[in-house]
Formats: sequence, structure tokens, C-alpha cells
Amino acid sequence: MKIDTDAKNDTRKRIMDIAEELLLTRGFNAFSYQWVSSELGVRNAAIHYHFPHKTDLGVALIERYRRRLSRFIEAQAALPPREQLERYFELAHSYFRQDRQVCPSGMLCTEFHTLPDAMRDQAAAFIGEMRDWSIDLAARGRDLGVFHYPGSAEEMGVLMFSALQGGLQLARVDDGWLDTVKRQITRLLGVE
Repeated sequence: MKIDTDAKNDTRKRIMDIAEELLLTRGFNAFSYQWVSSELGVRNAAIHYHFPHKTDLGVALIERYRRRLSRFIEAQAALPPREQLERYFELAHSYFRQDRQVCPSGMLCTEFHTLPDAMRDQAAAFIGEMRDWSIDLAARGRDLGVFHYPGSAEEMGVLMFSALQGGLQLARVDDGWLDTVKRQITRLLGVE
């Protein structure tokens, strides 16, 4: 008997897509396989076939985020720092436009201490990669004379990353906060 691998992979992708939406709007701890199976129109057993435990699904989602981040960084490696900064801002805004979602790193940070160990390890690696990219952007911008700011590139990168994370969360309460954070980061970098 031949197994239809396209259908199998499509079901796995659809499970992950639904779980991702739930993670970004509700959080990992606030959804169950029942929610995923109801949305997908299948029984829970179909979810367990692809992801025996919810932790397996969570780890797969974070691995997916890490791959996306890697592609995002690669895609703009040759762009000038100012344009990379704009794309960084757009990345945050793209989550907000999708049902006021928080970005994956923000949601994972919020639930970090309640996540299973395997997810915490992946989440820490993912968040570290985002922080490192932000620091690298701040350093390259300064080295090329585009960004002008006090303190170290590490401090500015951490500030940019933290401020965008916080702005995205707070924008759920007041739409304007994310734009305010972006304007202030731009001012702090000296690129208004």
C-alpha cells in the first residue's frame, strides 16, 4: 500500500499553521489538541499521529520560526542598515496586522517559565538568534556611519529588540504604541 506523502505533509503543515495562529493569539498553554482538531475537522488522533505530544508540536513550531528567521536574515544581508531597520519594523507590524498577534519571541518569552524543557531550550536559542541579529544590525549601522547612538552596539541592539517586543505587546491595548516605539528607535539611532 502506497502512502500519500503529499497529503501527510499537507496535514502536518495545516496542523502547524493552526497551532501557530493559536500560539500567537492565545499562547501555547491556552490551546489544546481539541482546538486544533476542531479547526482542522479531524479527530485528535490525527494530530497525535503527527505530533505524539503537545511539546513535539511546540518544538516543531519554534524550529519553523528559527528557519524563517534565518531566511529573513539571509534575504536582507546585503541591504543597507537603514533598509534592514525598516524591514525589522515591518516584521513587527506584520504580526500586529494579523489579528493583533504578538510575534513568536514575545509570546514565548511571556510563557517561558511554564513551557516544557525542550521548548524552553528551542525558545532560548530562537530569542538569542533574534537578539544577536539586532545587535549585529546596530553594529553594522554604526560601522558604516549610518547609525549614531551612545553606548555599545550590544546595548542598542538589545534595546531595539526589547522595545519592539514590548511595543508589539502594548499595541494590543493602544494601536499607537508600536509606531511610537519605532519613531523613538529611529531617533535614538540618529537616522530620522
